[in-house]
Amino acid sequence: MRTALENAVGKDEVKISETEGHHGNPITILESSSEDMEVIADFFSKLRATDINELIGSLSSRIDDGCNLFIRIDKQAAYAEDIKLARDDDIVSVRIKVRSYPARSEIATSIAKEYLEYLLSESGRN
Repeated sequence: MRTALENAVGKDEVKISETEGHHGNPITILESSSEDMEVIADFFSKLRATDINELIGSLSSRIDDGCNLFIRIDKQAAYAEDIKLARDDDIVSVRIKVRSYPARSEIATSIAKEYLEYLLSESGRN
């Protein structure tokens, strides 16, 4: 699990906590955070153009009222250093706080869309 997390979001400090699922199953939660824009840009640079386009098309359902952008990454693929959007429930969950003023989901969605479109145009990954 740790390798998949580090491959997806970098090797910053990882916090580990244990909890229990609804049916008593053990759950291990690994968390990492960064405010470094280079780390965030590096994460997005690992995504395929098709995934970035999918994110752009689904931003309104991925950004909550707290201006958090939620992305689900395929954990098994991330373990193998292939960072792509998840199609099942074996995931690395990524939450990115979108800074917007005022802090409203519509504004955060617009900012995220502009940033993702910029990444596509700069990288030539259209």
